[in-house]
Amino acid sequence: MKTTWVLVAEKSRARLFDWQSRDVLNEIQAFVHPESRLHEQDLVSDRRGRAFDSAGEGRHAQQEPTSAKQHEAEVFARELVTRLDQSRSRQELDRLVIMAAPQFLGQLREEMPPELQKLVIQEVNKNLAQESADDIRRYLPEVLPV
Repeated sequence: MKTTWVLVAEKSRARLFDWQSRDVLNEIQAFVHPESRLHEQDLVSDRRGRAFDSAGEGRHAQQEPTSAKQHEAEVFARELVTRLDQSRSRQELDRLVIMAAPQFLGQLREEMPPELQKLVIQEVNKNLAQESADDIRRYLPEVLPV
């Protein structure tokens, strides 16, 4: 029998389930990343530097390429993908369903190695991280794919 896991995630929390049948969804592990919940100013220790225009009297704050909140979400996505990929390499899972908030789903995709991407059988572009197992089950197909 093939092992199917369901990852339900958003930028600050995730839950991993073992999906055994339409009616059996067992939580394996819960993850939290409290840094993703902090305000931007709580994540950044200092103000941005100032720059002067090369011509004229203009002055402006330098922009960071990624916000600190975005960076923390990327760190959490990487952590989740690492966990899943380690399980894949130990042959603990054969198929994967991912249910994630839209932006976070994109971050998970970016972090996934091709070998793990091949195991993804379904993606649900919805934030269900705080929902009950019964509510999550409603988004799964009626029958486990063979």
